[in-house]
Amino acid sequence: MISGLYSAATALDAAEARHRVASENLAHVHQPGHRRRILEQTTFAETLRRLNRTPESSSTLGTRAAESSTYVDFTSGILEQSGRSLDLAIQGDGFFAVDGPEGPLYTRNGRFFVSSEGVLTTIDGLPVRGTGGPLTIPQGTTVSSITVDRDGRLVAGEAEIGQLELVRFESPENLQAAGASLFSDPGTATAQPADVQVLQGFIEGSNVTPINELISIMISSRQYEAGTRVLKAIDRSIEQRIGLNR
Repeated sequence: MISGLYSAATALDAAEARHRVASENLAHVHQPGHRRRILEQTTFAETLRRLNRTPESSSTLGTRAAESSTYVDFTSGILEQSGRSLDLAIQGDGFFAVDGPEGPLYTRNGRFFVSSEGVLTTIDGLPVRGTGGPLTIPQGTTVSSITVDRDGRLVAGEAEIGQLELVRFESPENLQAAGASLFSDPGTATAQPADVQVLQGFIEGSNVTPINELISIMISSRQYEAGTRVLKAIDRSIEQRIGLNR
């Protein structure tokens, strides 16, 4: 009976984790460049197969926390035309590189701005990396006069500002989330130059589908309610058992 309590508690943990991930996805549905998080949990069938392959007693089935991991879905989001000259979108498998507090970071969020020092930055104030260093906009240049070609080369009038640093990864699944739309490379993702096209006046939206996340929240809520009812039923059974043994 006590093992049933552990099983119900495990179900509650799993439902809470799914609810949390879906809620986070839904909260960033309008965040440009955001990549959906997916919770992957060990299925009952896989756990049962693992028990059959080891001498571990099947009595432990369902009495431990469910094994789960969160990974990022790097599927591209929908491109939306904004007409803003510093809204840039990548068409293809690649990332913009920016300078983070502790090293380079990577993003698909191409909504850029010009700082008071004339440096091209993200909305968080992180400098956008060029192939020759930070991209500095010449003084007196209007934002509307800046053009960006499909190779990522920035030009203001007759003056060339620089080339965006665009990278792709052999193993993007190894990237680590560093914010809503930022990722860091722990050294195992293997960065290399990206053969992509840059679209000026476009922004890439989140790849979150709201209806799917709402359904996931509803399912996890029902699972949580079911687990709670099981816990209450077991609790009542224990109370009755204790009463009979007096």
